[in-house]
Amino acid sequence: MKRHSENETQLVDLRYHTQGPDQLYIPIPFLFVTERMRDEILAERDVVIALAPQSTKTRQLELLSKYDPRVSADAFQSVLHLFEVEPKG
Repeated sequence: MKRHSENETQLVDLRYHTQGPDQLYIPIPFLFVTERMRDEILAERDVVIALAPQSTKTRQLELLSKYDPRVSADAFQSVLHLFEVEPKG
């Protein structure tokens, strides 16, 4: 298994998370989340969790669990349905 050097484990191009205190990544909450965004947020979370040091992994998981992008995506789909907007497919 390849070990990552210190600079390889830095997450610089995150779109949906920002680095907070103690090297933890904080999810950026969005009011409207499309299905595509939801999938991208969840994929980005997997990267954040995989690269989290073992010493902060539990705290990182707790922090990420406070914002579920699936809930926001479901709410957005409900709004679209309310206004009878059909997603382009």
